[in-house]
Amino acid sequence: MSSLTVSRATEAEAPACLALLPQAHQMPAEFLIARRNGRLAGAAALMWRSWAMPSGFPISVEVPAEHRRQGVGRRLLADAVAWASGEADGLWSLEPQALDGPGAAFLNACGFQLARRQHHFEASGKVLRENVAPALARLRRHGRIPADARVVSLDEAPLEEVGWLVSAQFGGGPFRSLQNLRRRVAQRGISTGDLSQVVLHGDKVVGVLLARLDHGIAVIDGRVVAPGSRGDWAGALQLDAVLGLGPRLGLDTFRFHCDDDVRDTLSLARRSNARELAQKGLFYYALTAV
Repeated sequence: MSSLTVSRATEAEAPACLALLPQAHQMPAEFLIARRNGRLAGAAALMWRSWAMPSGFPISVEVPAEHRRQGVGRRLLADAVAWASGEADGLWSLEPQALDGPGAAFLNACGFQLARRQHHFEASGKVLRENVAPALARLRRHGRIPADARVVSLDEAPLEEVGWLVSAQFGGGPFRSLQNLRRRVAQRGISTGDLSQVVLHGDKVVGVLLARLDHGIAVIDGRVVAPGSRGDWAGALQLDAVLGLGPRLGLDTFRFHCDDDVRDTLSLARRSNARELAQKGLFYYALTAV
């Protein structure tokens, strides 16, 4: 008879879990490991940090193909729910899932609800910049851009201050954000490298656009503007700056994403004839309802 066991992974078992869940590498994660008849059958990574709104711990589950559709993933999630109950308000899917893919279907079947829908686009950098230019010109014409505003690359910016701003927007804590930023600065090469742009108002960080090169395609991972920044001049400056890297680096394809309610980015995508690559979502499980 086949037997399935799930337990908290020991230090010796953690590498096997990371092999299944590389996205949890260098994260403050606890692992659950599933074994069927003693053999590794799946793993879950639970990040012990509050993330996003509503608050909750991110979780990721992976089951090798030969063990799927046998209740392993459900058991891992059920044990993670029991483990996190009383410690968090809910659980978030660590990574966005394609809405028409098996990951989303699995999370829905396990009681997770779609909480944030994302649209993923691809467009010409030249066309995008042409559509950003009129708004930027209006801001300049009306004196909305401070005279001491400037845009610098990530390696020229005060990383600690950038880390605080990124953490406030995306969660995970400033230390974790600073680690990620330092990794971005360090990872430079021919096919990959950081393209992020930081807006300074005097010596204060007021905006960050996180972007990177991915084998000939520029990928915009996210953008943040500090609360209280007057108008959207910081956002317009940093977007124009990263798009301006295209001609210098021989790039024309840019990929970016936004949530359903980010109307300015959706409008820019529409005006720029961007191609929608996918719709993805982050899913949430409310532990308070358990």
